[in-house]
Amino acid sequence: MAGVARTNGIGHAHETLYSTANLGFYTINVGSNLASEGGIGKALEAVAQAINPLAFDSEGTSGLVNVVVDDSQWDADSLDAVIQNLGTAVGSGNYNASASAATKGGQFIVSA
Repeated sequence: MAGVARTNGIGHAHETLYSTANLGFYTINVGSNLASEGGIGKALEAVAQAINPLAFDSEGTSGLVNVVVDDSQWDADSLDAVIQNLGTAVGSGNYNASASAATKGGQFIVSA
């Protein structure tokens, strides 16, 4: 039986992010340590409520928040605007969010 060589399709290239949904992966640099800003009424809650992400994670002390959002609704500039608009005294810890900066990610990493 003769075989037919496939000539089209995705091909799944290395270092290329694929998704079957309209997902946007962003890293938000909020400027300083957020380790003490988790909990009810704190800055992490305020950021999450402002952008309503599909997934949200803040680890360590670098001030980075990783989010997955609906990419049809958000881009880096709109994330910046909404988070910066939270102001200089966010949550019960008076966190300064006015200089936050979002960067669109080209990869995602899940670790234990």
